[in-house]
Amino acid sequence: MRVLVREPVNQPLQLRDIEGTFEDLQELVGESIEIIPITDDIVCICNEKAVLQGLGNNFHDDRLGWIVGNCVFTSTKNSEFTLLSDKQIGYISEYIGFPVV
Repeated sequence: MRVLVREPVNQPLQLRDIEGTFEDLQELVGESIEIIPITDDIVCICNEKAVLQGLGNNFHDDRLGWIVGNCVFTSTKNSEFTLLSDKQIGYISEYIGFPVV
């Protein structure tokens, strides 16, 4: 599954292919997964305990404030995680304000 991963602080978005299992996501963001909707078909997966763990700021969301720690962006369809389209990758890059590498 094609996803974007972003580590704090001020790092570029990384395009990665992962299997997309729960364990894959935990390995990337930490054991306590939180899902934040970005659009109707894009979500940000992050560690809900990142603030308590003192992890760095990742990006600022106008609705929620600072999102902290590692983040994985993926697409959703029918409540399932799916690979990101090129259009979605472009949207996330603009939304975060950082390039994709």
